[in-house]
Amino acid sequence: LLSFFSCTTTSQQEKVSSDIPDFYLNPPQADDAIYGVGSAKMSKLDTSRKMAVSRAREDIAFQVSATIKSAITDYAQEAGVDNSNQVISFVETISKQITNTKLQGAKTEDVYVGKDGTVYALVVYPVNSFLADAEDEFIRNEDAAFAEFKAGEAVSRLEKELEDNPPASDPVDE
Repeated sequence: LLSFFSCTTTSQQEKVSSDIPDFYLNPPQADDAIYGVGSAKMSKLDTSRKMAVSRAREDIAFQVSATIKSAITDYAQEAGVDNSNQVISFVETISKQITNTKLQGAKTEDVYVGKDGTVYALVVYPVNSFLADAEDEFIRNEDAAFAEFKAGEAVSRLEKELEDNPPASDPVDE
């Protein structure tokens, strides 16, 4: 009877894992691309696909850039007399991840629909697209910094001019 249950459990585990596409559990690795995976099971196939692709893009965004804030609270208290001590222990972990990444050029490479209706998506983002986006952002930031610098110079010249030649008003005729 025990061997029957162990065989049943094994075949159920194989059935579950065999219905998940290999790309989801083992995303491709490449030097020239970043791969992201996502899954979703919604009431409509179209919504499931959109969510799975969106989550795959989010996966890429977190690989490219993420701000992570975390906190750990670890509390322990021991109280009692002699051999009747009581220990209270509490651990809390909180983590928040935020990303703000532009993914121009990300493409859906594969979509798989599982037997249970779960949609799995694989999205690829070429590294050259990432580098181009980063370069554009750097150029924009450099241009903005230069414009800010020039504006600051103009304000300084104006202040100097006003300091050396304060404005005077004409006398008012009454």
